[in-house]
Amino acid sequence: MDDDDTRRSATDWFKEGIRCFNKPDGVGAVRAFEAVVEMDPAYRHEDGDNPYFYLGKISEVEGRLDDAILLYSRALTLDPYDEESLIGRGSCYTVKKNHESAVADFKKVLDIPPGVRKVPLKHVLYVIAENYRQQKDWPKALYWGEKALAEDPHNYRHQELILEVKKQMKHGNLRNESGSPP
Repeated sequence: MDDDDTRRSATDWFKEGIRCFNKPDGVGAVRAFEAVVEMDPAYRHEDGDNPYFYLGKISEVEGRLDDAILLYSRALTLDPYDEESLIGRGSCYTVKKNHESAVADFKKVLDIPPGVRKVPLKHVLYVIAENYRQQKDWPKALYWGEKALAEDPHNYRHQELILEVKKQMKHGNLRNESGSPP
């Protein structure tokens, strides 16, 4: 570490991390974000971003999903409604087939007011439906898939999901027979 590095503030390191992240220079970004966390584990940039989200995203891209989940979780301790961290962690849970946790994260995104939420509603509804489809919980997949389709009636992916689910239900492959609502 040179003298310039020792004089940097957490904000300086965070800005360096963002610069490296966007370059992309993953090694430089990790170095900078880890410096931020070492200086101030609860650091949040003035725009609300925090280094744990970026460290989580880097881990996710590198395929280290358990690390990514841990880092996204740390980001969420600083802001329980950090939309990007909820989506990132939910996506990692989906890949790891921990669908219950994935759905919980994606449903929490729905709690973010529409004027504040960045991700389009149709995408959140679809990933919830997709998680239920992967679990073969056809009634819940249909419920959430129809909500997604209502948001974007011409979306081919949404249409295909609903067709597959209806086909499975027609063949008597019902998993949710409890009568409980989706």
